[in-house]
Amino acid sequence: MLKLSILICTFMLTVVTGEKGFKIALSTDGTYSLWVDGNKWLSSGDTFFMSQGRKYSMSDDSLKMANVSATSGTDKVGQWQNIQYFYYAGSQPVLATIKTYNVPDLPLAIFSQTYLQNWTGTSAQDPNYVTSGFPTFKTGSASGVDLGYLAYGGDMSGYTGLNMGSWSFTSYFETGTGGGPLVLFDNASNAMVISPMSQFMSASSHVSLTQQQVSYGVLGLVDTIPSGYQVDFIVYFDDRGINQAVRDWGAFLQFYYDKVKFNRLKSLTLNYLGYWTDNGAYYYYHTEEGKNYQTSMVDAASYIKNISLPVQYLQYDSWWYPKGHRQGTVTWTPRKDVLPDGFQYLSAQTQLPFGCHNRYWDSQTTYARYNGGQYNFIQDRSYGLSVPDDQKFWDDLFTMTKQWGNFILYEQDWLNWEFDQNVALLSDVSLGRRWLTQMGNGASQYLNIEIQYCMAYSRHILQSLEIDAVTQARVSHDYSPGGRQWNIGITSMFADAVGLAPFKDTFWTTEKQPGSPYGSRTEKFTRLNAVIATLSTGPVGPGDGIGYINSTLLMKCCDNSGRILQPDRAATAIDDQIKKKAFPNYSGPRGEVYTTYTNVSGLIFGIVLAAELTNEYALTPTSGWTYGLLRSPAVVYSGTDLNDLPVPFSVLNPLNLGPGCTAVDFCLYYTSPVLQLQTGDHVVLLGERDKWTPFSIRRFMDIRFTTSDVIALININAYEAVSIYFQINSGPVERVICDNSQSYKKPSFATISIMGRKCTLQ
Repeated sequence: MLKLSILICTFMLTVVTGEKGFKIALSTDGTYSLWVDGNKWLSSGDTFFMSQGRKYSMSDDSLKMANVSATSGTDKVGQWQNIQYFYYAGSQPVLATIKTYNVPDLPLAIFSQTYLQNWTGTSAQDPNYVTSGFPTFKTGSASGVDLGYLAYGGDMSGYTGLNMGSWSFTSYFETGTGGGPLVLFDNASNAMVISPMSQFMSASSHVSLTQQQVSYGVLGLVDTIPSGYQVDFIVYFDDRGINQAVRDWGAFLQFYYDKVKFNRLKSLTLNYLGYWTDNGAYYYYHTEEGKNYQTSMVDAASYIKNISLPVQYLQYDSWWYPKGHRQGTVTWTPRKDVLPDGFQYLSAQTQLPFGCHNRYWDSQTTYARYNGGQYNFIQDRSYGLSVPDDQKFWDDLFTMTKQWGNFILYEQDWLNWEFDQNVALLSDVSLGRRWLTQMGNGASQYLNIEIQYCMAYSRHILQSLEIDAVTQARVSHDYSPGGRQWNIGITSMFADAVGLAPFKDTFWTTEKQPGSPYGSRTEKFTRLNAVIATLSTGPVGPGDGIGYINSTLLMKCCDNSGRILQPDRAATAIDDQIKKKAFPNYSGPRGEVYTTYTNVSGLIFGIVLAAELTNEYALTPTSGWTYGLLRSPAVVYSGTDLNDLPVPFSVLNPLNLGPGCTAVDFCLYYTSPVLQLQTGDHVVLLGERDKWTPFSIRRFMDIRFTTSDVIALININAYEAVSIYFQINSGPVERVICDNSQSYKKPSFATISIMGRKCTLQ
């Protein structure tokens, strides 16, 4: 059980006993420290606030403490208690608060800054600095314990600036505008996540090598802060590993912000196969020879239909709308030379729903009131960009899209550019949140419109907690044929934790595609891209040219209606992979090892993917998944070799992975529990071995036992035949075929009797 204890030195507050677990030690002089299992992990650095052009700091005694007090109360989480430090920065008052909860198994602390009057002169003159520091933690272990760190940074959900290593006084990682959650961990199973908890678009951090500390506060260019403004930062602890800590941290934030999961569950783009034209795709700023985009897209849709590929939507990228002097969007309407008859015609011809890309707004946008338009935009004259600040603009924009046809997805790309190159967004504590929530509110008018974030900083990802329309985010570089941008196991962990489906981007399914805009580039990793896209739980959207789609490969992701057969959660890098980066002598894998699972009727079916390994690594049920998740006894079997027989899988019988797991010949394995019947027979279900995900709740409705049989209930479509593999008493691998291939009717389900070796269509 996780334990949280609080100790107030020289100031009496509730003391929870116990040296084990997570402990916060507080003092009336404003210092604090965080302890794990009796070891001091973090000690406080310098608390400071910028005010009236000056830095007021504890370190030089210019920040004056007026008093310390303790309060308590109850909110939606439960009963809380806190200690409040009342400071004066010159004449301006501020509260610095540390809150904890008297809730079992909730080991967290919330650090808050509350401004008690209008503050001015707060700017630190640099967007990557902070105007305040509370909490501030010294870098490096406070008591000599070996710690590692994982820091999300940069765009694409923290992918481009991702950093891992040993936590030391020389640790440097991206903070400021592109900074993200910080995860600290030991070489056992303890982990701690530190991140903003509110005001996500103006909350920030700064790591200083000279002061050897990381400070959390308000963006460095903010010069005025209104009375009552509060920004919160959370420290969340878990003693079940890095993955579990990040998931539990995200689950808490989703609960706190009432993030609606329904939008993600009903999403067409997350549940069905699509076709994409973004960067890396064959038709990215490239058409069929001698044809315009309108004809090329109609031809692509016809080709997809002719090969009976069940694509359920199309994506149109940035090639269709006019751009201004900074290559930003001028008007979000089709260019006549690209789509002469508009989206209405394209929608009618393709008979498919569609989503559309958008980038940052150019200062020349015709929508802006300062250009004679109808809506309030804030122009940045230095960079030539503009940001909308008008709810009616977004309401009208999405109303317009419904006149185009079955519009389902708005992709907001270049979020980092829009943020970094609009000083108003960097200097106003509320504009960034308004911009994104107004966008979300506009989309939410229509139940079937969702938003994808692309080139998003971590702050954008966290802000989506307040925006139900945002269902997905890019978590890797733009796709390029033959490139390495499939390695999304760590950024997927972040996005999935806060309720967003990770998207690895489009990909090719055929190695060579003559006539593409990428010259002689080829794609050797077609299978790896396909399986990663499927296991990500995000969109699966190939971008092949006409005549080059590998339907056989794509159909491994989905059923015959195009419905993606996914695991329960995104595949993520195992803890040992991350620890190996921090502790070179640690016995973890050098390379990519991802796991995920599906839970059907309480039975856990695991998935393992390994690629680019350069050493030998033995994976066990406890190193691949949270302790106790996989049922014992269990077996493991190959996902790439159908002749491979299941073998025992346990701590004593690990899955041995090695350098043979490459990007081309990746290793894919599945685990399954051994089901013991009262008759003494034991059954191993192997699922749909011709799919990337052999067990998906979209296929398997239920698995139940009788005294002498295992009964599986599955969904099956019209014109579909489903093969379910199994093994009885360690005998040969067998299969039952549920054959509905001759019927145009979709039965409600099919019942499979394993011991009877038969399928009954219902």
